[in-house]
Amino acid sequence: MKISFIVSNLCHIGGVVSATQNLAGALAEKHDVEIVCLRKSRDESYFPLDPRVKVTVLTDLRGNSPASDLDNPLIEEFPKVYVFPPKEREGTPWISRLAELRLLEWLETTDADAVVSSNPRITIMLSHARKDYLRLAQEHSMPAIYAEWEKKPLFRTYHDLDAITALTPEEVASLGKLVPGVRNRLEVMPNCVPASTHRSTGDNKVIIAAGLLKENKNFAMAVEAFAPVVAEHPGWKLRIYGNGAEKANLRKQIEKLGLYNDVLLMGPATPVSPEFAKGSVFLMPSKREAFGNVIVEAMAAGLPVISTDADHGPRNIVTDGEDGFVVPKGDVAAMTAAMMTLVGDDERRRTMGRAAVRNAERFHETGSRERFEAVLERALARRRLPHTATAVVQGDGSVLVAVDRMPADLGEVDIICRRPGQDEEERRFPLSPAGEALVPWHDGLPEGEWEVSVGTADGLEVPLTTDGFGVDTRDLLTVELPRTGDGPALEWLLPYRQGDGRLRVRSRVRDRHAEVAGLTVDGFTLVVDAALWGAAASGAVIEATRRGKEPATITFDTQPGSGGALSARLDSKRLIGDHKGKETIWDVWLRPAPDAERLPLSKLATDVLKPIDVYTYPRPVLKAVAPAQPSPLGRQLRRVRRKITGTAAPKPPKGVEVRPYFNSAAQLSVKTVTV
Repeated sequence: MKISFIVSNLCHIGGVVSATQNLAGALAEKHDVEIVCLRKSRDESYFPLDPRVKVTVLTDLRGNSPASDLDNPLIEEFPKVYVFPPKEREGTPWISRLAELRLLEWLETTDADAVVSSNPRITIMLSHARKDYLRLAQEHSMPAIYAEWEKKPLFRTYHDLDAITALTPEEVASLGKLVPGVRNRLEVMPNCVPASTHRSTGDNKVIIAAGLLKENKNFAMAVEAFAPVVAEHPGWKLRIYGNGAEKANLRKQIEKLGLYNDVLLMGPATPVSPEFAKGSVFLMPSKREAFGNVIVEAMAAGLPVISTDADHGPRNIVTDGEDGFVVPKGDVAAMTAAMMTLVGDDERRRTMGRAAVRNAERFHETGSRERFEAVLERALARRRLPHTATAVVQGDGSVLVAVDRMPADLGEVDIICRRPGQDEEERRFPLSPAGEALVPWHDGLPEGEWEVSVGTADGLEVPLTTDGFGVDTRDLLTVELPRTGDGPALEWLLPYRQGDGRLRVRSRVRDRHAEVAGLTVDGFTLVVDAALWGAAASGAVIEATRRGKEPATITFDTQPGSGGALSARLDSKRLIGDHKGKETIWDVWLRPAPDAERLPLSKLATDVLKPIDVYTYPRPVLKAVAPAQPSPLGRQLRRVRRKITGTAAPKPPKGVEVRPYFNSAAQLSVKTVTV
């Protein structure tokens, strides 16, 4: 298989670069692998790259290169698809319009079997490709903390991908909640970190820390926690490798604590892993750490690790008490205690160092290659599942779902229904060899909005989409209600096509239900005809309840109508009499008997998905009493005031308008509005 990774740049020090190069090298053992780089600014990468991996550079920014693009005017232009935050749209863009155009061209001409994005902006670009290769996105950070300008288009893009990988199970779970529609395309893929060629003896009195010197890495905590250690165990040193904005602050802290002979700011080291062999313990004090390549590098070099429990990486790498310690974020005393333990016990330190070497193996080349190959295999298998379906309501109200194709060799395949964002409950309905499954009207789906997918027993799953002809609700109009028997009075399935094309089914289940059969606006009188199912009416009343901080209830009597129906006349002037402010909303309820629980008076037994948009009614206006005309002197004073303040006097309200409607929950409401 030919696998192409797309990165923005290989010419800087960063975990994404090293992880991508490491995985590419691991895959090159069995596959044709390429790294496509949007920009190149120096001759060599900071990290070693397997010579079997091909590198394709889209824009060359080296002045000494014969292929340099520095004289191309598009280098100075900002891209149009590769998103930038507004505050960065100044000066020379990091990724230019030239790089963007060349990437779009590459996406249309590549012969790769799988294309892998390494960052969110490239992922958005990948969604514009029209070729039929596998599309994968690797999330190396935490999408939940991305800015809205980036998160919104990214999450839309996820639906066009075959797989999305995240570094930890916690991050996969988080993404599943953020974008429920792709939860079954999410895979855990830790970074690939090679085995170390250097190994610690565990004898040197050196503790190592490494990373960018920035606030999130929290090296100030490491310095503070180390101070009591060196006071009790003189001769031990803390070496901090890296560079960054916090260097000056760390230097001040070290001097203030008098630790300038004990804590050494070593500067950047590339590669850094040979330096690890000089130490005996590794510290990771981060406030947030999506993974932590450097933790695995330290373990591979034989160092036990002391790390904060920074979400979510360290806890998925370090086995507490076996190859290191995981301490609470910000707990300086706990970090000090862990250092004391390892500094003061030579044998335990060496034992945990040997365990670290063993446990790091699962992140090395072979394990990473096999893990990623499995991601690709599942993505290919998902492609073979049906992706589109139709949904037809049967005469009894059940829904027949039929998929577009049914592979014979996939074994047991089900229609799967889930309520996104509510719970983990799922309902499965087996597909016949012909590709059909029946969702029964009775006890088929509990109350809620259900997304429809197709999946296998071993966990492969894809969401189902449908087109404008794919949902047939004709026979829903002839379903007899109320339901008879011992079950709920209302069980109603309404299949529909969501805005993004996803197939959904709305289920409404009511043991007792009050349905609006009709609403007539007669001047300021609202005549409501209602059907009561599953309960007997005895002294039934209609209650209009005012929303807000000052709730109030106005009651209206009902009269028996034909066929067991109820009728009520609501005098909207009574609602106007309790109108507050600019707008007041009244929700309408039916109380079947004085001691009975009230029921929302609703419009549920319909094929209309959004009654709020379809059922509209006249809006009578109760006109306000005209204010007395001002005297000539009063008019003159108004003109003077208008000239002085520059503003006109507010116009008096025309009156209060009455707006009956069905709210987003399909319950009858009345809004009174000052107009």
